[in-house]
Amino acid sequence: MPPDRVLLLGSLMLLALEPRRDRLRSMPVYAVMAVLTLWTAWSALTAGTLMTANGFYALLDRIMVPFLMFAVGGLIFSSTRRRDLLLQTLAVVGLYLGVVSVLSMVGPQRLVFPRYIMDYLTNSPMAKNDPRAVGPFLSSEANGMALALCAFAAALLWVRTRNAGWRALVLLTIPACTAGLILTLTRSSWLAAVLGVVLVGLIVPGARRWLALVAMLSTAALGAVLVAVPSLMELATGRLTTSRSLYDRANTYEAGWRALAEQPLFGIGWSRFIDIGTEWVRQAPDYPITTVTIEIHNVFLSRAVETGIPGALLWIAIVVMGPLTMLWRARRSRGELRLWWLFLLFALVVWFVPSMTSPNPYPFPNYLMWLIAGIAGRAALVHNLTTKTGDDGIERRRVQEDS
Repeated sequence: MPPDRVLLLGSLMLLALEPRRDRLRSMPVYAVMAVLTLWTAWSALTAGTLMTANGFYALLDRIMVPFLMFAVGGLIFSSTRRRDLLLQTLAVVGLYLGVVSVLSMVGPQRLVFPRYIMDYLTNSPMAKNDPRAVGPFLSSEANGMALALCAFAAALLWVRTRNAGWRALVLLTIPACTAGLILTLTRSSWLAAVLGVVLVGLIVPGARRWLALVAMLSTAALGAVLVAVPSLMELATGRLTTSRSLYDRANTYEAGWRALAEQPLFGIGWSRFIDIGTEWVRQAPDYPITTVTIEIHNVFLSRAVETGIPGALLWIAIVVMGPLTMLWRARRSRGELRLWWLFLLFALVVWFVPSMTSPNPYPFPNYLMWLIAGIAGRAALVHNLTTKTGDDGIERRRVQEDS
């Protein structure tokens, strides 16, 4: 069992044993989450994929654990100190991911840790033909999403702390994440990060004046990376002009719609498209058939094809009732929690763009988006038994008689 599962279980046990903890409010979204989990598990059971590695872990990573992160985010990170600790952790993780991404593409590659990253880049046929910064995820898109989220967390940490050591780390993390994001050579990650930064900059009056500076620094980082890696220009141009991935998406989209038309109610079965999707692939008149044994490159369409229209509607309802509703309800947050509202806005963009252009099966960035939604929506999701927000926007522990 991967160690993150053990740590997650241990965290939940510690949360249950906490004598003075907040309590979740009764929310309709939890009932919808439970129904979708049962519906998806039933789909996997009837399709024979529930006990397979792909089907079981897909159910955990794409359905159950993200919902759990949403529910417990506001409970675990119930104080300003804990939320600041999360920002510090993400800043450290971002520095690691950025450095590993640069080392794996620029060198010295012997410093890359863990070594399986370089083994993949050296031995995998896909990596040989299309070298990109994949990080420990072995996926350039997952690495790009994680780098963008960690860079934003580091920027929030700069606002939150006056500690010289942490500020120095932020000054290392953001450039490292930016360089690493560029080296992923993944258009969806680039677009998501740019849209997220621009949206936050337009919404926050005080941040608008920083947009030009961010653009200048990003351009400088791009120039530095191009100088450090002369072959990167050719690689980047190849990625920007390639049509193969577009053909992959078009083929899976068309096959998905045909499969959905045949089995609209229950779908073809959870985690089955990658195995039987070729039954609905047809030669198009204006583009070739490329890779077909892949997942549908759209999360929402994939849910519909594999679990039927009811499963897709439940999924859409949860996204609306969960992260999007928390974004709306937390829009008037004050003080430190206002920063988490901005983080949720950015995280939703970083999550949504890949969800529309890829299967987005990546645990870390998915978990993080749902966790941030739970933290930002803390006031709406939990009974504030242990803390309260003062008129100055700072959350403090309640005194005994106030609780």
